[in-house]
Amino acid sequence: MKAPKPPSSTAQSLTKKLSLYFNAIALLIGILVFALSQAGLYWLEDEINKRNLQQTADFAVDQFQQGANSPLIIGPNILAYDSVQALPKQFQPLSQYPIGYNDEITDDIAHDLFFYHSSFEIQGETKPLYLTMAAEKVELSPDEWRYINFASLAIMILLYLAFDFAISKLSKRLVQPVNQLSQQLKSAHRETSFSVPEGSALEFTELSNSLNKYRNQNEILIKQEQSFAKYASHELRTPLTVILGATKLLDKSTEPEFQLRQRARITKAATDMQHTIEALLSLVKQEQTRESSTCRKLVEKEIKQILDEVSPLAKYKHLKVELKIFAEPDIQPSPPVLRMLLINLLQNAINASDSGIITLEVCQSCIKVVDQGHGLNDSQQNKDGHGLGLLIVDALCDRYGWQLMLTSGEESGCIAKLTFPNIGETRASD
Repeated sequence: MKAPKPPSSTAQSLTKKLSLYFNAIALLIGILVFALSQAGLYWLEDEINKRNLQQTADFAVDQFQQGANSPLIIGPNILAYDSVQALPKQFQPLSQYPIGYNDEITDDIAHDLFFYHSSFEIQGETKPLYLTMAAEKVELSPDEWRYINFASLAIMILLYLAFDFAISKLSKRLVQPVNQLSQQLKSAHRETSFSVPEGSALEFTELSNSLNKYRNQNEILIKQEQSFAKYASHELRTPLTVILGATKLLDKSTEPEFQLRQRARITKAATDMQHTIEALLSLVKQEQTRESSTCRKLVEKEIKQILDEVSPLAKYKHLKVELKIFAEPDIQPSPPVLRMLLINLLQNAINASDSGIITLEVCQSCIKVVDQGHGLNDSQQNKDGHGLGLLIVDALCDRYGWQLMLTSGEESGCIAKLTFPNIGETRASD
């Protein structure tokens, strides 16, 4: 089976084809209109002259009945005859035309002559009536026809050029947004947002907005994936290194106290690894319905265990960590997930501080980490923090309907606030 050929047409070529098609149609319409207008003018000119002859017949009959002689001159161009003998010799064969004939004659008998044949009654006798009118005296001259044709062609050409200009502008206006979006997609400058020219159709504006939205989502997902891989590599290798090191140390000493201390290190490292794996896997779990229906009480013991893990880093930097519990809220995240969230925020606060106090506040609907460090910097505002990274924190928060907000402190430092729904109040209202 042959693979389908890739499309060779581009928006630019389609614009040219569209202009070519419309130009061909406009040219065809112009030729038809010009031909029809010329034919209409010829017909109108002849029709006016024939009706003029026919309307003059009553006047000629009245004059002949009153005794006028033939030929009768009517106006500057019409001659009336009441017998064949009165006709000029070269026009006498015209008497063979039937009664009621009214048309222009262009044969050898009378070239360019309007002829009308009728009859009338005079003293009980039927007599013929012949009306003639020289066409060259009542029709437009060749020079006049040339002027009319020139004017008609000039008008048609101007209309054609105007139509071509309008079609060209319209087709470019329709295709230009597509060309611009295509060039922006191919551009190496990914930080440039998608845009369309001013005045473009609403659909193109909505398309550019959607592309910007999808690009931002992709960039966030890529950063989350990079942060996820970076953190997973670090947080999983660290306990593995501890386990391997403690295992080797077990072989170097047989003292019970030393071996007990190494086994405790191995147990703690394995537990930390298990918690990390459970927290990371919670991002990709599909059993969201089951997890969203479960909740648990956040107790002081669990929070103190988390603080114990970051206390060595705080002591190393001569920082004090305080815990303020104003309530024991009901939450959905499992202990490993909560541990990962709080440890990341606490480590960020410790790394951003050189002195002072780190405060962890637990309220009914939020958890706050307040530090007295350097305040918000560009990396934190862009949600790309230390360790796990605030992008992953955001992903975990979205997983459980939480919200992360970073704000500057009143005097210095930063406030990281995790806001979550009050499950107890929600159930009570239900």
